[in-house]
Amino acid sequence: MQNLASRTDAIFLKRDGFLEEHADYWVIRTPDNPTFWFGNYILFKHAPRPGDLARWLQIHNTVFGNSLNHMVLGWDEPVPGEIQQFVDAGFVASHGIVLALHSPPPITPTNPDLIVRPLRGQAEWDAMTRQQSDADREDFAYPEDGGVFRASQMAAAKRMAEDGQGDWWGAFLDGQLVGGMGLFFDEAGSIGRFQYVTTAIAHRRQRVCTTILDHVVRDAFDRVKPAVLVICTGAEDDNPAIPTYRNFGFREEMRSYAFRLIESVPS
Repeated sequence: MQNLASRTDAIFLKRDGFLEEHADYWVIRTPDNPTFWFGNYILFKHAPRPGDLARWLQIHNTVFGNSLNHMVLGWDEPVPGEIQQFVDAGFVASHGIVLALHSPPPITPTNPDLIVRPLRGQAEWDAMTRQQSDADREDFAYPEDGGVFRASQMAAAKRMAEDGQGDWWGAFLDGQLVGGMGLFFDEAGSIGRFQYVTTAIAHRRQRVCTTILDHVVRDAFDRVKPAVLVICTGAEDDNPAIPTYRNFGFREEMRSYAFRLIESVPS
């Protein structure tokens, strides 16, 4: 995989999912988390071309049948391709920004009242999972699944942390968890990928995100010494996270692209 988004997704999928390479696509499966959109999908090696719609749908149907409540078709090539045929068929086209940081940032203003450290104990992991579910509802209006997706994701992250492949960090204010983010590394420690940066709704605009990011980035470059740290986020113009990351020193490396249908999958 050439796209930094795909390559760093593989850090997690290789542990808790399966990647099967075919001639011009990969099949990604996460059987323990079937509602995970980008854990159960087809990743094509090239951007969509005229006439690909029927072939891509057939491949997805052959691989997954009716076993999922969603259909996601992505591609590794960092160009948008010919999307109109898929949009006309009802798919939503989405793209993300892959942001990268190759060295520690300059001095950044942070919130001195926060304590940043890895999560400890199941109660803190559970609190972080609840915070993520709150953000899903507040910020993204994701379909409700009873917390299955986030609980499964965090259980997998906890196993990775216990195995020394990274940590999920929390920001604490007077002992209360007010924000968090994960940072995990490939087996060589050369690439680090951030996971779901969140701030509790009641504590936003208090430099929570910047403070965690500053602490975690400096720890990573000091202790692990990766070649690059990667954040993947939505490319929407109103995404409030992008200015924060850019001000911190992250720069756009490339884009990632996909189509999705949720709970309405064509046969």
